[in-house]
Amino acid sequence: MSWLGKILGGGLGFMIGGPFGALLGAVIGHHTMDRGQFQAVEQKQGVYFIGVFAMLGKLAKADGTVSTQEIEAIDRVMRDNLRLTPGARDFAIGIFNRARDSDETFASYARQFFDEFQDSTEILVSVVELLLHVAYADGELHAAEEAMIVDAARLFGVEDRLAEMKSLYTGSVTDLKACYAMLGAEEGMSLAEVKKKYRRLAMEHHPDRLQSKGMPPEFVAEAEEKFKEIQHAYDTIEKRLKT
Repeated sequence: MSWLGKILGGGLGFMIGGPFGALLGAVIGHHTMDRGQFQAVEQKQGVYFIGVFAMLGKLAKADGTVSTQEIEAIDRVMRDNLRLTPGARDFAIGIFNRARDSDETFASYARQFFDEFQDSTEILVSVVELLLHVAYADGELHAAEEAMIVDAARLFGVEDRLAEMKSLYTGSVTDLKACYAMLGAEEGMSLAEVKKKYRRLAMEHHPDRLQSKGMPPEFVAEAEEKFKEIQHAYDTIEKRLKT
């Protein structure tokens, strides 16, 4: 049984403090338990899940209102990307709503998330990408939303990759340039150099590796899509360099 099943099925919380602990307590009524009930990776998965929906709650209200497009985008993520069960969806919505209306700041949630995952850059990148996906749902990135995402990217140490991530929504680079950017490569590199970067990135973003580092199983389908995008970027460059 997963961490979420233990909480929803057994009525258990788990050992977590700070803003996330307060959210968990508000949604399920308590947030402490016998430490032995959860494995270490399950605790990380719980923090990831709570952290993502807490930050999404704050982000959605960043410009003063939660738009219909943003709600629809989050609903699509839960339904199509994460394929959450009804119980998991209700839990995610509870976290989202409590965080949205709480006195805690976006920064406090981002900071606690970073404290848990600071050694997993690929995990941190996955969250920034998800925040961008929801922020662009209404067709534009509002200043308040952008400020939050920039702050998160800076705190997570991935600010240098933010332009690359945003380019997927702005169309500010050509397809080939986007492929190079996705791999962290540059035009003019040899195929061997590009392949080295591709292999490193593919290894870092392999769904099994991300799950072992604390990404909940519910997010694996999203990770698989990212993995496919990395593969497509390399295949596109390889084809161009071999012609």
